[in-house]
Amino acid sequence: MEYPKRRMSISEMVALGGYSRDTLLSLCHSKPGESFARNPTGGKWLIDTEAFERWEKAQDLKRRR
Repeated sequence: MEYPKRRMSISEMVALGGYSRDTLLSLCHSKPGESFARNPTGGKWLIDTEAFERWEKAQDLKRRR
């Protein structure tokens, strides 16, 4: 999937309709999430969409609605 920005918040990713907020939060808090998710200010999680897409393809995950 093509993402409009290189780094996106969880809210922006949910708005695209791919994953639920709970799923993305779980991924961000997991060990694999360290490769694509950052929480620099202790507030919003920022997801590097290119790294997320590489991880997603490696895991062969299906997009959830």
